[in-house]
Amino acid sequence: MRKAGDDPGGGRLVCRCVAPPDEHSGDPETVLQAVLNGKEDLAVPDLWAYEMLNLLLSACRRGRIHADRMEQAVNLVQQIPVDYYDHQTSLLRNRVIRLAARFCLSAYDAAYLELADRLQCPLRSLDKNLSAAARSLGLA
Repeated sequence: MRKAGDDPGGGRLVCRCVAPPDEHSGDPETVLQAVLNGKEDLAVPDLWAYEMLNLLLSACRRGRIHADRMEQAVNLVQQIPVDYYDHQTSLLRNRVIRLAARFCLSAYDAAYLELADRLQCPLRSLDKNLSAAARSLGLA
């Protein structure tokens, strides 16, 4: 796990979630491969780690991952090289709430949009509303 500063830079990508291969095809797998191969740097809000854990728990509850394999799955997720950014300042929180209100997003989704906007890098998401908001800000 890497903790990143607030310095904008090139070669970064903000990704809302990397989905299991059996749920989606295309972009999530492409993004994950690019990150694992060092072709892209993945920037995410701190909440991404919890979202990934929730994704694994949901997959386990649906029988896609056996409970005995959960620890291994968590370890694999922890090996994904990501730069974590927080939204702890009131300025960033205010930006998140304004973006959420403007685009009718959850605060969670708006945190990804705010980060992509702050870093001026593309945002990838399977969520249609979040993707549309990113496009409208020129972040697609």
